[in-house]
Amino acid sequence: MMAWIIRSVARLRRAGVYGLAVMAGLVAAWAVREHVQQRVQALEAETRTPLVRRLVAAYDLPAGTLLDEVHIAVRELPQLWAPGASVDPMDLGSVIGATLIADVAHGEPLLRGFLTFNAPVPALASQLRAGQRAFTVAAADLGGLADMLRAGDAIDIYVTFTHRQRDLTVPVLQGMHVLTVGSGGDGAGNITLAATPDEATRFIAARQAGALTAMLRHRDDSAPVSQSAQSDLASLIGLEPDPKPAPGVAILYGDRLDARAGFDVERP
Repeated sequence: MMAWIIRSVARLRRAGVYGLAVMAGLVAAWAVREHVQQRVQALEAETRTPLVRRLVAAYDLPAGTLLDEVHIAVRELPQLWAPGASVDPMDLGSVIGATLIADVAHGEPLLRGFLTFNAPVPALASQLRAGQRAFTVAAADLGGLADMLRAGDAIDIYVTFTHRQRDLTVPVLQGMHVLTVGSGGDGAGNITLAATPDEATRFIAARQAGALTAMLRHRDDSAPVSQSAQSDLASLIGLEPDPKPAPGVAILYGDRLDARAGFDVERP
């Protein structure tokens, strides 16, 4: 009996030792896992960089672009890499309406050094198509409309003149492109138009022959005005034209005139 008790105690001691060893192993494994996780988190925290939001080009923007909301996007950049001259989205209003003075590629930050509110003026010759000429007309030649014109507008020019004892109004130039609008020292403006040499010659001839009137048209309207629009005031308001005198044969009698049955007769 005593021997059996001694053997049982020995077995319990061995089981306890094994149990303690297993528990110690589990504790050690848990400790290692926690240490590894803490180390990973520490390394991630060390490598994590704060991000900032900045305005960037929504697509490739060439120099000379007049910035609008469609040209601009918002992108997050590492704070350490964000240029000091980049623009915060909260300052969007300070960018709209500015003109780029340098190319900005898609996704690149918009830098304040690339922006100006003084748009570069392109060379006048670059606005002409092949075969066109630029010529300047006085605002007085275009009537009161000249004061309201802006570069890029399109106008028609009519001339009113007398032809064979009738006052006619005719469209002499159509869809003329306004290149520049300036003002003289005495307040009289001048308008620069793009025209072919033939159109410029017609304008000069029309200015010398009658009174000019300019009419503004939509920039996308290229429909020509029919030349049948030429008419005098009586025809425009629906009055009958003056009857033509009936043809007759002049018969001279001495030094007096008389008319009968369609004949002009002069009797003695």
